[in-house]
Amino acid sequence: MMLQQFFKQFLLSCKLNRGIALWVRFQPRSLCVDNELLSRVPIRSYVRIMGKYLFSLYLLTLFLPIGVQAEPQQRILALTPHACEMLYAIGAEATVVGAVDFCDYPVAAKLLPRVGSYSGINVEAALRLHPDVAVVMSRNVSGVSMLEKMGVEIVVSNPLNFEDVFDDILTMGRLSQCRHKAKLLVDQLRARLQRVRSRGRSETAVFYEVWYDPLLTAGGPSFISDLIHEAGGRNVFADLKVETPHVNVESVVRAKPQVIVIPLENRNIDERRLFWEQWLGKKTVRFIAINPDLLHRPGPRLLDGLEQLQQALSETPSSDGVVQMLKSSGVGY
Repeated sequence: MMLQQFFKQFLLSCKLNRGIALWVRFQPRSLCVDNELLSRVPIRSYVRIMGKYLFSLYLLTLFLPIGVQAEPQQRILALTPHACEMLYAIGAEATVVGAVDFCDYPVAAKLLPRVGSYSGINVEAALRLHPDVAVVMSRNVSGVSMLEKMGVEIVVSNPLNFEDVFDDILTMGRLSQCRHKAKLLVDQLRARLQRVRSRGRSETAVFYEVWYDPLLTAGGPSFISDLIHEAGGRNVFADLKVETPHVNVESVVRAKPQVIVIPLENRNIDERRLFWEQWLGKKTVRFIAINPDLLHRPGPRLLDGLEQLQQALSETPSSDGVVQMLKSSGVGY
């Protein structure tokens, strides 16, 4: 594109300009003449000859391979699992040169070199991959500031709502030169979110067991509380102004949840079901076991988790179906 613009500007600047005669002297010998002959040829002849010559070169630029005009591909460190999923979802996996622990989706991401975890980045290992950009959850992670001092561009991705997720997917598209695919994905996710919002609300009372010892739940400011609301449910602890508050069993009993959501993360769903049935009674509450990655990672699969959660909240309990599984699924990548 730069070469095409050059010739456009050059042709305009040379319009009936006597200075074009001097330009001729720098052309190939087949186009040049000696100074004596040059002085006797009318300037209009130069304009006509050079106009044809430059126009031919301009046409040639139209057929140059696109690759010649492309910007160099960025080398990206995906230092948070949701950013890794975003990059793969938009077809930018070739730009990802390294990742951290828990970057495990899709399966191909497991093969990426590991350069750290949530607690910190191995700067030496990261720099060996010659990155241009590092996508992180926070600048406060150990090693991030050193990467920046060494010339690596730092991009923070910590979405707090769906709009943030969509914006960050578009950012990943800009970084990886996959803008078109990123926009297509965002348009698809927006349409799915709109369909979820257009359905009737169940207002099912939900207790989300973030952890069991100590007992933690999702408070009002949390992303999970927002997901419960989007799915048509009601978080029984939405009034708490802490993102992940400590609660006790008695407060859960008083809240009278109709559904308890339990992430399948280092715990046994049957044991948790039996525990809560001792306090809430059998067949008075339903249990939904989920793959936590579907609701805890603010990435492309978030809509999968939201749609499944909405469906589970609106279903009528079966006689023995106290446990419903939200399966892991992807978005076509």
